[in-house]
Order: sequence, then structure tokens, then C-alpha cells
Amino acid sequence: MELVNSPSEDFLCDRYRLSEKQSTEGLLALLVQLEHENPGYIFYLTLDDFGQATYTSMHSKMSFDLDCTDGYDLSSLPSECFEDGDHLGYLSHKEEFFIRKGNIEKQLDKVTFESVCAKGISLSNSDYDDEIESFKYDLASLVDDCAFILKVPASSSYEALYAFPNGYFSCDLNPMENTFLAKMLQEQFSYEFIGMGASYIAFKRTKDLEEKDRLELIETLNKVYCDDFDLKLRNELLNTIYSNNVLVLKYTE
Repeated sequence: MELVNSPSEDFLCDRYRLSEKQSTEGLLALLVQLEHENPGYIFYLTLDDFGQATYTSMHSKMSFDLDCTDGYDLSSLPSECFEDGDHLGYLSHKEEFFIRKGNIEKQLDKVTFESVCAKGISLSNSDYDDEIESFKYDLASLVDDCAFILKVPASSSYEALYAFPNGYFSCDLNPMENTFLAKMLQEQFSYEFIGMGASYIAFKRTKDLEEKDRLELIETLNKVYCDDFDLKLRNELLNTIYSNNVLVLKYTE
């Protein structure tokens, strides 16, 4: 695993390039080790279809003006952020992370649980797929051959999303809605954000949940997703929540 700290239009932070496939247990242990060795940072694992994820991330940043520098003091930024004295017009350096953070949090105030639910996204993989599999995915199986662990200066796990936000198409959860969902799962159910790809977002449970909390989580997901949460699906979700400390969800339609 190699640390990369050169400027990047994709990421506003240092990152580690994963050089070989690892098991889910190995990935979780690596994230814990990195956080222990680097206080003040949250670590974000890129997941499925890295090429598509970078494409939609680029468009989401443009669509929601996440790289807008208006109103920010740019005097402390390094010279790489400017050309002929003018800002490049997009964010490309880890020193600009505060701008992305500010732009997302300004728009986050407009997001509500009801607006997240109104997107009506599904846990299934297609309109023709009756079997819902996404929450059953093993974390390691979703990691692309090209994958990174991002080293994000943040105090809460959901803030790591700011370094590589996603959610572009109108039927998907956008960057602010993904942040809202991640913040809610962390604060209400002790699930911390650990990774995102082109379609999936992943969380790690940090403490055991009581039965009433597991049932409340299922009811919350029932409102977010448009699928029929029948007895079979509820039992499958309950078993996943009980036996697995990783929860994989979809944020795209």
C-alpha cells in the first residue's frame, strides 16, 4: 500500500493506493489501524466501478457548485491552485478541503429526511430484479481493482464524504443527501461511513444494537427505500444487522 500525496482533481486529501485485494476483515482491520495511527483523520474506502465513480463525482461537483470559491479567503492556498494569479476554478489540492466542506454544509441545511425518502431509490440492482441483494454484499467484493483509501481531515465519519462526493443523476441521492443519510445512521444507529463507489455506500457498526434499535433501523430504511419491506426482506435485513457489522446500501437508482 502506497501513500500518494500529490494534488488531485478527484480527491482533496492524501490517499493510499491499494496494491492487492484484501478480505473484508483485512480491510476493516486496515481502516482501524490507519485511524489509530493518524488521529484527526477519517479513512474513506473507494468501492465499486472507480472510473464511473470519478466521472459522476466530477459532474456532481459541477452540478451543485461544490468547488465554488466565492466568499472564501484563498490567501493561504498554495501556488498550484492558481494560474496567472487567478484561481483555477476547480478544487485540486488538499488545502482547499475547507471550501468543499463549506459548500456542502451550506446546502446540507436544506436536506430533510422527507426529501431523502422522496427520491424513492431501491435496494435492488435493476427494475427487473425481484431479489434484493445490495445489503448482503460482502464489502471486499465491491472494491474495484483500482481502489484507494482516502485520508480525510475530519472529526466525524460522514465528513469524509466531502473529499470525494458522489450522487449526480436526478434519481440518485446527491452529495448532500448522502451526507444527511450518513450523519443520521451515525448519530441514531452508531453506523459510521467507511466507503462509497459508483452505486454503493458502506457503513460499519461501532457498537451492538438492542432489538428495538435494530427494528427502528429497519423501519428507517423502509422509509428511505421504495422496495416492499415484506416479512422475508425484514428478516433478511434483521439477520444482516445482527450478524454483520458492515451495512452496504445503494444510493443510486
